[in-house]
Amino acid sequence: MAKISWGILDGFIGKVGTVVGSFWKGKPVMRAYKRQVHDRDSEAQQLVRTRFGAINSLAGAFLSAIRLGFFEMARRSRTTEGNVFVQMNWNRVHADTPGSATIDYEDLVVAQGNLPEIQFGAVTTTNPLEVDVAISDDASIIGSDPADEAYVFVYSPQAKAGILSQPVLRVEESAEIRVPAYWNGHRVHVYGFGIGAGIDNAGLISNSRYLGSGTIS
Repeated sequence: MAKISWGILDGFIGKVGTVVGSFWKGKPVMRAYKRQVHDRDSEAQQLVRTRFGAINSLAGAFLSAIRLGFFEMARRSRTTEGNVFVQMNWNRVHADTPGSATIDYEDLVVAQGNLPEIQFGAVTTTNPLEVDVAISDDASIIGSDPADEAYVFVYSPQAKAGILSQPVLRVEESAEIRVPAYWNGHRVHVYGFGIGAGIDNAGLISNSRYLGSGTIS
């Protein structure tokens, strides 16, 4: 039974006929009611649940990056940055065996927008507990600005955690990220993106770019 306050046109909670009502972020939403879920424990259903578990865990680990990278997309869509991440990267997560997922790290998207991309260079991990990324960008591309901020995100699948760098200017020569001591020996994946900070491009976000991988020394 549903509970309503202002009549049939108001939002409601519960089941009415073939519709189930609820509230999400204070907004009334509705979905179709399913009388019975067929083959709940079929292998196909288990594989889907495996993929969902993997990508939701990944979204949590990437949260510090996607809060910036997907902020504008989430605002326009009236959803969360995590939901945008799942939608953008669902096809990059695979499962052939229930309980075991594989991820195309090179294809993951962590930011999207119209700001010209930062011209990142090589990733190096030779300094102990540090990831260094070269930058070669003179802000000469139309739409960019010397004040634009460059961000680097480092993810360790072994730790199931990620670290977002402090921003550096687009025109600086490098960005560096310190990682925890227990990451020693971890293979990490590195991503970069930018946020506009000039007069004409403030707040614009660039597409992200997979910068490479390395082993923490």
